[in-house]
Amino acid sequence: MDITIKKLSPKADRLFPGTNLRQLTTGDYLFTEGPVWDSGEDCLYFTDFQKLTIWKWTEKSGAILYRENSNRAIGLSMDARGRIVSAESGAHRIAYADNQASIPIVSDFNGKQLNSPNDVVVSKEGYILFTDPYSDMLGGPRVLGFNGIFSVSPKGETRLVDDVFERPNGIALSPDESVLYVNDTKQQSIYAFSFGKDGKTSRIGLFAKVDESYGKGAVDGMKVDTLGNVYVTGPGGIWVFDSAGTPLAVLFIPEQAGNFCFGGRDAKTIYITASTSVYALDAGVPGVVPFRR
Repeated sequence: MDITIKKLSPKADRLFPGTNLRQLTTGDYLFTEGPVWDSGEDCLYFTDFQKLTIWKWTEKSGAILYRENSNRAIGLSMDARGRIVSAESGAHRIAYADNQASIPIVSDFNGKQLNSPNDVVVSKEGYILFTDPYSDMLGGPRVLGFNGIFSVSPKGETRLVDDVFERPNGIALSPDESVLYVNDTKQQSIYAFSFGKDGKTSRIGLFAKVDESYGKGAVDGMKVDTLGNVYVTGPGGIWVFDSAGTPLAVLFIPEQAGNFCFGGRDAKTIYITASTSVYALDAGVPGVVPFRR
């Protein structure tokens, strides 16, 4: 099927060579989310967090159930060893997840249980960065009194990055990993932080804001390409900004897009998790995929 791509800048011409959106899998999903590309196995993992499942998709086999009882995993990333790093909102933790069980990485801050980890990214140096908003859907007692953004060092030390977001959600690193991007769903905005090789962060400020008049949807999943352009779900589908925060394009997706990732053997495919389906769209510029040794 063809989709509409509204180009807001001539720079967008290079990013999208075509408009053919391919539906890879659909069916009895409630809300597909958290896609991550495994460049070691040439496969895509994604979650259906309302059904507590993780799925594995390959070109040859299609979508196969990878994990049941995922602890309500939402966002997924991958470390340099090829281990899935899962934001397990139901278990209030970040964990390594395989097809049978999970190994906890962090579940508290200063002795207080995390809210409901939502999205996660892993740096080349092994720092795990994640967002932790309180989930009204999950309910239950709230122990941590703020919606946080956290960093876990390769030694397992947890550090608070920020505690003033209304609802921190999507998280991504620039290609050189000098900038950390975090979006706030309530504010429909993206913020930038400096990020050092030692894991230290410093708030830069507002990076970009989406226009709610473009339709349904909110800032959620977020990734970057190798040129430093920032892609984020938002009103209408997926928004693209250059590294200065200037909007370049809006991709209108037929279902509400919650998240997406780059992948494929050349990292020039955008895999989009959108409610009851997973779609693929060719990209003109490779995206950043998890670093593998």
